[in-house]
Amino acid sequence: MTKDIDWQICTGLLTRCYRNLNTGSMSLTQQINKSWILVGHTDNLVIKYARFYVSERGRQRVLKDKRKNLHAYCEGILIGMSLSTIPPLQEIHYCPYSQSYFSWKETGTPIVTADLIVAIDNQVLCTTDIRQPQLSLF
Repeated sequence: MTKDIDWQICTGLLTRCYRNLNTGSMSLTQQINKSWILVGHTDNLVIKYARFYVSERGRQRVLKDKRKNLHAYCEGILIGMSLSTIPPLQEIHYCPYSQSYFSWKETGTPIVTADLIVAIDNQVLCTTDIRQPQLSLF
């Protein structure tokens, strides 16, 4: 069962996305009050100012039980289903059995933040120009 997303309401809000193991698509949750509520499923999405999270405790449970569970996700601002111009992108990857972080699929180099995440037909891609934390003096 899939839930359609109301893009007009959800766009511009802080969003968490993760691969849904039951539907095979990406699931989106948004924070309402203090709870994260499922807003829908999609195969295509664009998120800006993305940050990747992996719960080590959840990952250890996967390793112990040999059964996948939700413990890794991306969080950022949802900007829609597609872009008019697509910047250079590379595929990203996460496998709880071999690593404790998201990485570039091609090189295996860890990735923590990104300017832009694009999911196209359930393939997750990321801009290669990663936002680096800036030192703030004030």
